[in-house]
Amino acid sequence: MELLDFFWPQWAQARHLREIATSIKTGGGRKTSPTRVAADLQADINTLALVCMSLVAALVEKGVITELDLQMHLQKIDGMDAEADNGLDPDMMRGALGLKKPANKALPSRARLKKKLPKGGPVPQRNK
Repeated sequence: MELLDFFWPQWAQARHLREIATSIKTGGGRKTSPTRVAADLQADINTLALVCMSLVAALVEKGVITELDLQMHLQKIDGMDAEADNGLDPDMMRGALGLKKPANKALPSRARLKKKLPKGGPVPQRNK
């Protein structure tokens, strides 16, 4: 779910229905390719970056926070996960906000499931 979908659910629903119609026209239910998943993820990241930069620009413009204060907060928060990597582990962020880790709903398209054993346990191999 994109952040914009949260604020405009009718728009998100219409977009989702268009995507369903397009998928039915083009191939009907084929699994999404890893390339498409990566492109969708990059689009989500770009949207979040745009929203974050807009919020920061508005806060600085209104005098709520200075750019120096923002940089100090970023450095302080970056150290929360014990790695100065200009990023924050999503699980650390969820914990700080009191949110639970979302359940894995689906396996990635490249995942391989273990073969199920037949009922009654494994079949012994014959010696030749």
